[in-house]
Parts: sequence; C-alpha cells; structure tokens
Amino acid sequence: MKLSKLHIVLFIATVITTFSQGYLMSGDLFDAMAFCLSLILILASHEMGHYLFGRRYGADITPPYFIPAPPEISPIGTFGAFIKIRSGISTKKALFDIGVAGPIAGIVVALPVLFMGLELSKVVDISNYNNGTGFLLGSSPLFSFFSHIVFGNLPEGKDIVLHPLAFAGWVGLFVTALNLIPSGQLDGGHVIYSVFNYRIHRLTSIIAIITLTLIGLGTKPILQELTYMNINIGLPEILIFNGWPGWLIWAILLTIMGPKHPPTLHEENDIGLKRKIIALLTMLIFIGCFSPVPIALN
Repeated sequence: MKLSKLHIVLFIATVITTFSQGYLMSGDLFDAMAFCLSLILILASHEMGHYLFGRRYGADITPPYFIPAPPEISPIGTFGAFIKIRSGISTKKALFDIGVAGPIAGIVVALPVLFMGLELSKVVDISNYNNGTGFLLGSSPLFSFFSHIVFGNLPEGKDIVLHPLAFAGWVGLFVTALNLIPSGQLDGGHVIYSVFNYRIHRLTSIIAIITLTLIGLGTKPILQELTYMNINIGLPEILIFNGWPGWLIWAILLTIMGPKHPPTLHEENDIGLKRKIIALLTMLIFIGCFSPVPIALN
C-alpha cells in the first residue's frame, strides 16, 4: 500500500480534529484520545475492507483518504473517509465482495467499541441534566439492543449520557447505515446491483430516494396536514415522528448522483447462494443500524 503525502497530511489532520472534538465533549485527554482512535479505527476498517478486496480483484484502487473537519462544522471532527476506484470492476462477484467488505469490517469494529463505551456511560435524571450540545441522538435497533444489555429497562425520566467511546460506536452504526442505503453507487446499491440486475437496482434506488424524502419530512407534519383536511389516518405511536431534515439532503444527493449503476466488465448472471445469504445479512445490518431520526434538537 503506497501512501502519498496527501494521505498522510489528511490523516494527521483528522487525528487532530477528532481528538479536539473528543476533548470538547469530555474535557479529558484520555477520553478524547479514546474517541479519536476508536472513530478513526472504525472508519479505517470500513475503507480498508473495500481496499483489500479491491486489490484482491486487481482493481486500481487508492488507500483511504481521511477528511478532517473543524469541530465547529462537524460534531465528530471529520467528514469520514473514502477510497477512489480508478478502474472498472471485473465481475458482479468482485463488485459484491468489494461492496460488502467495507460495512462488514466497519460494523465488526463498531459493535465492540459501542459495547465498551456503554459500559463507561452513565444513566442520569433527564430533568437535572443538560448535555450542552443542543441535540439528542436517535436509537437504532442495534443501539437499543446493546443499551438494554448494559442498562436494562431505563426508568421513566432517565436517559443515558454516552461516554465518548460509546458516541464513536454510535457514529459507526450511523455511518454503516448511510453506506448501506440501497441506492445508486453506495455500498447498499452495489449489493442490490450484484444480486439482481440494473432494472431492480434502478427501482430500488428510486424507492430509497422517495422513502428518505418521506422520513425526512416526518409522519407527524403529514398527519397534521391530513387532519386539517379532515382526513384521519391511525398510525401506531412508533410510526409517528417529526422527521430528520438530513434525510432530505441525502435524497437530493442520491437524486443528483442518479439511480443508475455502471455495469461490470463481465456481467455474469448469478453470484451464488453464499453471496446471496451474505447480502441478506448485510440488509439486516442496515436495518439494525438505521434510525429514522438519528439526531433531534434538545
């Protein structure tokens, strides 16, 4: 793996910005370093999964580029990391393996980080606590599962104050969900294209964009508008929410990128049962990491 000066400079800058954000959150040097190293490890694992399998299949692929961001702009001190594939992918099997390697590697690291971080977190009385950030983090199925393992059922009026390590794990789940959105040339889009064909991929991409738009708007404003028009639709309480505008941004970005997927160099018809099972597992990971409202104002 050949690293350019740009790779090294961006990596060092990202270490500085993520450490700074960790220190702003905790005021403790050890906790700041724990946040910095765990977050970079999660991001690096994801991108190295892509990189190693890309090299395995002979793709012209770059090592990961990390993207630093000032804490004033990004609440985690980075905009993530990415790789560049400068050649076509040979087969659907290669595309599938390169696509799923990143999310699987990332989640394998993120889950232990989350669990260890939750062990260091604490439960507080909401009425006497102000986290000073102005926002609350949403809870995905996997996050709720691990929180229940560590803390059990929280009494009413109580909530978890995440240790920076747990926050890094939460970010890992969120990043995994973003990458596995089954649309365009995201990792989830690669999976759909590999398993099915370009028509199914295009349809799934369009459905994903529409779905992100709806959950970006939220069901509560829509239901209120329908009620104003004397149209009453009964939904379970769990399906009533205000929405998260960030999904609208993602819907716009995916629309700009387009629902098409470039073909592989050799389009074989079937990737085999083993990969299809892994594809199902990957979509379950997506569901487990996804939160309709990942961030809400406090």
